[in-house]
Amino acid sequence: MPSKFTRLENLIFHGIRSFFLDTILLFLPTLPCLSSLVIDCIDNVENKNAVYYRIFRLPVLKYCKLSLDEPFCLSSLPRDSLPLATTKFSSIEHLIITKLLRLNELNGLLSYVPKLHRLSIHLSNRFFEKYQQQHFIHLNHLTHVFLNITDMDFKEFELIIKNLFNRVEVLYITLKNDSTYLYENRWKQLILFHMHHLRIFDIMISYTADSSEDIFNSISLTNHFNSQFWFERGWFFEYQIYNDLLDGFIFYSINPYRRKSYSIYDERGMSTSSFRPKCNINPVQFIKIQEQEEIINCRYYFPNAIELTLSYSYEKKNQNILLTSFNNIIPLKQLTKLVIHICPDRFVEIIELLLLSPNIHTFEIHYVSLKYSDLISIENSETFQLLSKTNNIKEIIIMLDCTLEITKFFVNLCLRLQYLIMKISNNNNLQLVLSFLFSKNNYITHNLFLLCIKSMSNTEFDILENFIVLQELFDVYLTKTKVNRYYNDVYLWW
Repeated sequence: MPSKFTRLENLIFHGIRSFFLDTILLFLPTLPCLSSLVIDCIDNVENKNAVYYRIFRLPVLKYCKLSLDEPFCLSSLPRDSLPLATTKFSSIEHLIITKLLRLNELNGLLSYVPKLHRLSIHLSNRFFEKYQQQHFIHLNHLTHVFLNITDMDFKEFELIIKNLFNRVEVLYITLKNDSTYLYENRWKQLILFHMHHLRIFDIMISYTADSSEDIFNSISLTNHFNSQFWFERGWFFEYQIYNDLLDGFIFYSINPYRRKSYSIYDERGMSTSSFRPKCNINPVQFIKIQEQEEIINCRYYFPNAIELTLSYSYEKKNQNILLTSFNNIIPLKQLTKLVIHICPDRFVEIIELLLLSPNIHTFEIHYVSLKYSDLISIENSETFQLLSKTNNIKEIIIMLDCTLEITKFFVNLCLRLQYLIMKISNNNNLQLVLSFLFSKNNYITHNLFLLCIKSMSNTEFDILENFIVLQELFDVYLTKTKVNRYYNDVYLWW
């Protein structure tokens, strides 16, 4: 069998169980041309170090993206890192680690990849470990670094830059809940003396302030970035203050705005300071609107947006004006995903928005209050009937407590549905929903082949297993991913 794949260069394992990792890792060395590898596990991996070590031994691998989560019982405990590499090294040039990487794991991991050109990691120091400098780790080819940082003070970050990332040309940093990174002189000294090759410096810092005094202090700190040192390098910044309490603060790079996501806030409760004209928004693909009024007032247009999230507190407005204004922000016909984090007075407005976005294939919904009488009324409307015949939605994520009525409503809306992710918190509802979805007479769900039920208790899982046995669903496979010690996400496919 392995001989059939001797010329294989690219391999992606998406949504696999960690149970299969050993078999996969034993198989990979039989692929002599494998240069690109993606592994995304849907459940927890007990020993990530063993996975790293075996992947690093693949002889011609250039690109590697890993999404490996750890068990809940281990996530709160310190863990040993990989032993430092001394003789055998990896050929990887582009490495992406999407899940959290602890500070004490960093040196061991990077010691194996001296040929690295690009690195993207989520780095945390939740255990307040002291960074140990290793002077024999040389990343002379590393030019692009993307860091998502949590629970790490600037001193530790500074040591990492000096020791590992002092040759980078492009640095992207995302931080939350840490205002200590706003001290301009620290950055200036670090860049002047230890980052001589830096061309692009892109930063985003967001946090919630404890008081209005904290906000004023942050504004004062960011004003120091308005100086010749930053201007002559072409690096410009903007800050925003948002939320009803005016306690949210964001400081980020502009001109151009290079990131793929952008949030639109309420300008009535927002202070904006721009050290340059407004940023280029062409790179943005993911838009989050956090204030309804800004659908009308937004000064920006996002021509490449493919995902829209609505997350504002709903207010009664002229809905026809709102729906028309969406196209002034984004090309609705280009959207492929819509996420609803609001509670509209009339759900029919969401139906109308979907009707204006015919290429959406993923629909995710949270916090919506749906009464049975409203469901019947909407389902009988001409708009609903038209949308059900024309939409291309293949995946629905319903993060509500689903009843049979809610399930029927969304299944009837999306006749091309293939993937259904939902929450069911009542045992009786679970039985009813399962009976509906797996009914042999239910032609509406004939395209459906994957079901995920979020946060199931052990009791609910037993009910599910008994249902499968009693209904003789022998072609249905299931697996579960542990969320915490009490609940699991359960996947069924057929």
